[in-house]
Amino acid sequence: MVSDTHLGSKYSRLDALNAVYDRFRSEGVAEVYHGGNLIDGQARFNRFDLVPGADSLEGQLKIAARDYPKRKGITTHFICGDDHEGWYAQREGINVGQVMQDRFTQAGRTDLHYLSYLEADILIPAAEGRAWIRLMHPGGGTAYATSYNLQKICESFQGGEKPDMVLVGHYHKADFEPTRDVLGFQLGCVEDQTPFMRKKRLQAHVGAWLIETTQTDRGHFSRVKQEWMRFFDRGFYTGEKYPRW
Repeated sequence: MVSDTHLGSKYSRLDALNAVYDRFRSEGVAEVYHGGNLIDGQARFNRFDLVPGADSLEGQLKIAARDYPKRKGITTHFICGDDHEGWYAQREGINVGQVMQDRFTQAGRTDLHYLSYLEADILIPAAEGRAWIRLMHPGGGTAYATSYNLQKICESFQGGEKPDMVLVGHYHKADFEPTRDVLGFQLGCVEDQTPFMRKKRLQAHVGAWLIETTQTDRGHFSRVKQEWMRFFDRGFYTGEKYPRW
């Protein structure tokens, strides 16, 4: 599971993202789920954070089609948030996820598969039933405690409508919280802290999840082994005190 890769931003961590996909390949992973904000989008406050050529939706999708990791045998299933790529949907009234899918297909990226806007439900079959995973890109800001938003999301699910697992993007935080019998994960991000995040005093948890589960015959997850693949800031790997763009 990955989320919030923000391709097109100066702060996107393609080095970390490629390392994650190398690990996925070495572990035999076939399906990766992306929790939204695959690209950075455009708004008043991030225009100076964009790399050359990322000043339009078409430009950002060309960058994403070129640079998003491609590994043989791995398909990445992604959703869209109503921020970042979702800003195009709000301003232009387009189905931005479908536009992304079309541009990726045209560029030969058949390994990138659009699921839905805001959230998608994934069914994992078993011998006599199935497990239900909900992939979400919710709204709102980071709460006073890292776990708070994830707990409130799990608590808000209507009775009889709780998934077995929920995977939450958007907040750029990594967390695992079992709440109301829902296995809740915050997916972190693959983007360094931006000036906007510093202004808002928001930390970035850079990394990705590798999750191994065992199902009962009825589909329930009886065992969950979670591994957080953690990355430090870019300067940690380059030896520079401050990164150069």
